[in-house]
Formats: sequence, C-alpha cells, structure tokens
Amino acid sequence: MDRMTRGGVLAFDGPDSSVLPRLLVRALAGALIVWLLTTVTAAQTGVTYPLTAPVQTRALGQAGPETCLACFRATDPMICHQVAVDLAMHRDYTRAIAIEEMVHRQQPDNAEVVAALAKMYHDGTSNIARATELYHTALAVRPGYPPALMGLGTLMQDRGESDIAVAYFKRAVRENPAEPHFKVRLAEALVRGGREAEAAPLLTEIVDRWPGTPEATTAAGLMTRPTLARP
Repeated sequence: MDRMTRGGVLAFDGPDSSVLPRLLVRALAGALIVWLLTTVTAAQTGVTYPLTAPVQTRALGQAGPETCLACFRATDPMICHQVAVDLAMHRDYTRAIAIEEMVHRQQPDNAEVVAALAKMYHDGTSNIARATELYHTALAVRPGYPPALMGLGTLMQDRGESDIAVAYFKRAVRENPAEPHFKVRLAEALVRGGREAEAAPLLTEIVDRWPGTPEATTAAGLMTRPTLARP
C-alpha cells in the first residue's frame, strides 16, 4: 500500500492485503460475541449479578474473554467486568472468576465488582469461605450494599442458618424499602423458618402495592398456604 502525506497527515491511498484479513477476522469475532450475547439471556439461566449498567454488546464485541485474559492491561477494566458477568450468567465460572479477580485487583474498592466476584464463587464453586469474605468486603467498601446483603442472606439460607439469613434480608429491606424483590426474599425466608405470622403483612403489602409483578405472583403463591391464607 502506497503512503503519501496530505496536509501534513500520513495517508494511505490503497488497501493493504496484510491488514484487511486481520480487520475482517476482528470484525467477525466481534459479531460472534454479540450473537452469543443476544442468543442466551440471563432469564434462561436464572442467575443475576450486580451490574450498574447493562452489558454493552458493542464494547464486548471489542473485548471478549480471551482479550481480557491475555491483554488485561490494554482493556478497560469495567468492560472486562461486564465480560466476566456475562460468562457467569452463562455458567462459565472458571473464566469469569479469572477475569473478575484481575478486575478486583485493579479496583479493590469497587463494591459492584467485589459482590459480583463473591456471587461467582458462591454459584460456581464450593469455596464458600471466599464468597463470604468477598461479600463482607463489599459491605466494608459500601455499607448496606444490597447485592452483598442479598448474597449473604442467600448463602446463610443455603447453609440452613435461617435466623442469620432473615437478619441480612431485613437489612436489605431497610436499605431498599421501595423494592419488592427484597421484601419477597425476606418473606420467603420467614416462611421457610416457620415464622409465617411475621411474613403475612409483608406478603399482603407486596400483593397490594405491586400488583402484576413477579414478586406479587410469588407472594400470592405463598399466601395460599393454610397458615397464611386471608380470612
């Protein structure tokens, strides 16, 4: 390809056969990642992660998992965070954790990153100690951070620690009184722990205040139990 100077700027006046194939491969790789992102959704896996903004498919098309793992320093850490979250949502926990650990090392005070990494360990490994440590780190960075409270509540519930789980869910409700999701998780934990009387007013509030939502449907289902049915 011939080079010439136009107005003081180096310009090219023809295609370079060594450059075009690389550009084509890069474009195809980006298109493949975007296709994968739009084909499998979080709703199919039922896994959610704290993410301030939705995954930007254009940005992810420029930075896939291999890019983040091989050339992390040359990539925006938060783009790699989004890549890691997407991998976790598709249950590729090994690569998700490897990438998110690198992001965490660069941004140790980012509660969103720390809580997401904790959930990856919680969902994808048996390393519950690491998950617990990270959830507490997220709370130290941002006291009352809801994803960390919900993560700890879920973790305690999975371990059969009902009272501790309820305490975390109650704190999440206090931090987010206008969010039905936290209230329904608290109600579920109370019902599981045999504390239906405490759950009843919460369930009634969810059904009456947020009709037609998934949380209201869940609450209504819990209210059909004999001990919670309305008179």
